[in-house]
Amino acid sequence: MGAIFGFSGPPDAALAQRMQAVLRHRGGGRASIHASPVGTIGHLAQLPVAQHRRMGSGTHQDGDRVIAIAGCVIAPRSDSLLLDLLALYDRHGPQFVERLRGAFVLAIRDGARLLLARDGSGSRTLYHGRHAGRLLFAIEPKGVLEVHGFPRRIRPAAIAQYLSFSFIPGPGTMLEDLFELPAGHFLTFDGAGEPTLTRYFRFEHAGGPRIGGDDAWVHRFRQQFSDAVAERMPEDDPVGIFLSGGLDSSVVTAEVARQRPGRVRTFAVHFGPEYPNELSFARSVAERCGTDHEEVLVRPRQFLPRLRKMIWHLDEPIGDPITMPNYELAGHVSKDVRWVFNGEGGDPCFGGPKNIPMLLHHWYGGIERDPNFRERMYLASYRRGYEEVMRLLAPSWRAQIEPDRDLEGVLVPYFRCREPANFLDKLSAINIRLKGAHLILPKVERMTGAWGIIPIAPLFDERLVRLSFEMPSRLKLSGGVEKVIIKKAYEHDLPAEIIARPKSGMRVPVHYWFRGELKRYARRILSRRALRRSGIFDEDRVQQLLRYNIEEGQGRYGLRLWMLITFEIWRRIVIDGEPV
Repeated sequence: MGAIFGFSGPPDAALAQRMQAVLRHRGGGRASIHASPVGTIGHLAQLPVAQHRRMGSGTHQDGDRVIAIAGCVIAPRSDSLLLDLLALYDRHGPQFVERLRGAFVLAIRDGARLLLARDGSGSRTLYHGRHAGRLLFAIEPKGVLEVHGFPRRIRPAAIAQYLSFSFIPGPGTMLEDLFELPAGHFLTFDGAGEPTLTRYFRFEHAGGPRIGGDDAWVHRFRQQFSDAVAERMPEDDPVGIFLSGGLDSSVVTAEVARQRPGRVRTFAVHFGPEYPNELSFARSVAERCGTDHEEVLVRPRQFLPRLRKMIWHLDEPIGDPITMPNYELAGHVSKDVRWVFNGEGGDPCFGGPKNIPMLLHHWYGGIERDPNFRERMYLASYRRGYEEVMRLLAPSWRAQIEPDRDLEGVLVPYFRCREPANFLDKLSAINIRLKGAHLILPKVERMTGAWGIIPIAPLFDERLVRLSFEMPSRLKLSGGVEKVIIKKAYEHDLPAEIIARPKSGMRVPVHYWFRGELKRYARRILSRRALRRSGIFDEDRVQQLLRYNIEEGQGRYGLRLWMLITFEIWRRIVIDGEPV
């Protein structure tokens, strides 16, 4: 895993030490801090030095230049990979990152110039902000917030976005002066003026070779996916897989087990026999692939004592309740393995079923449509709180929100761009650049990183992302069948029921928990007194949610309560400074 952090301007040893300390869960005990009169770069290492160097992770100083990388750069394994990357930088300047693939963030200090970059899909994160004449950066927001006096003002538009998406889309964060470097971008800063942001990884215009029929595309997908797994496979360490029993994690299991026969552990999470689960499907895949399989039970009485710590690790409020089982499962797995594969990427890249309502509305939604009808339909498809954002907010905060600008406006550039022209590809681009890079990958990265685990998401490989925009749309969605190409590629490697069944998805039973085991906890966190103290949410509406007035017909109370509790705990820790 590891971490990078730093800042421009004169040395400040105390600040560097604080940034290092708050990120130490990511990097064990080895820290490198390179300070100069014009900037400081720090690195925390998790793996043995030789292994870091072979992965392209680590830090190296060459004269007045310093390079630091956290994560994994896919390149021929070499003990001099960092030197090779500096040589690439010398030849091509900041654009050298176009030649890199993998899951990484990097920083280069070249004299007074600072270069920051994030991998193409966003498998690792990097945050930055300006304060007191410095540009500060860190792999997690908590690193940037270690500078004394950094303003902690909540951005009103971000609250509306959070309630609508359950995360903050785009480069903004919940705080006004803190930013997330978008996936596939690099940032340059010369010590004065404003930083310059450049997008280097583009996939929407993929114009690859138009190969033969469907079988040729399936063969190409299988080969590139196999390569993506092999390139990310650790040389000697044991590996694990988060196996839900769904198609995507099952395909990852089949490929990893093929390359590591008899040496793979799989883990499935569930919430007790009284709730729906996919354990039987996960068992079937594990048996077929010959893995050492384990089922992990998660209940509220187990995770509640750690909920505040989990939200502290999130840094940004993410209202998807799947964060909790991700965190608990990672904690359990960390006792046995350090590298864990997952199936993230199948839905956004290869036509998940949540695209179907959008396609139906696009094709058959009627003649009279206002300019933002697609944007509104997309927001409604999240089924979070878009329809009642204004109802959830207190009047003073409600007055600061302009939905056309703050909600639909986020999506306008994606729906009205010329490329990709195909509507399904437009949806895929949104799901990769917004949902993938700002929800799916950061959520997994942060929840596993909290326990020192290295997450691996081969379906988000940059070549596979490009491939998904080169292939015919019928190989993503066809006749209501999703992810056709993945199913065709692995139909002989997995049990038939895994290929044939529609996507179900892991359902965290928050709806039931808030009527039982979490009821008292929710009422305490979201009491009228607490809501009055923050002044952000409408007290009466929140109390209605807590009462579960099912006659109202809105539904999804559990999800909205989880989102509100996550935000309130985050606010108390980050804004009010409450202890974790």
